[in-house]
Amino acid sequence: MRHAHSPDADPLRQAGLKSTPGRRTVLSLLEKTSTPLSPDQIYAKAGSATCDRATVYRILDSLSEAGLVQRVSLKGKTFYLPEQSNHHHHHIICRECRSTVCLDQCLISPLEKKARQLGFRNVRHSLQLTGLCSKCSS
Repeated sequence: MRHAHSPDADPLRQAGLKSTPGRRTVLSLLEKTSTPLSPDQIYAKAGSATCDRATVYRILDSLSEAGLVQRVSLKGKTFYLPEQSNHHHHHIICRECRSTVCLDQCLISPLEKKARQLGFRNVRHSLQLTGLCSKCSS
């Protein structure tokens, strides 16, 4: 499978990760979905020819650490969704149907800046908002 991005535009390489077929497949699957996916759903869509189930989990961990995907917990299960833009933002996710809405701002980022001013490095945060969408709450 040839990767659609040029090497300079490859988000995996930009994040400091090796651009492997498995990583490209998992990232591509997440970019094409409108709802968060579980590791098992990702494995089922990727197929065992691409990578095994344990590799999917390792790939998701590396993509999450690199900031390319967001890890969310819903009803005690872990799901993933892509970080689709160059700026940091959060989502609100419906606990029933898992539909997502992008919240195009992050009010926590100024706190990260303050932490860096205090000498902290590699500062990251996560914020998870869940609720019931209008369709599921009626």
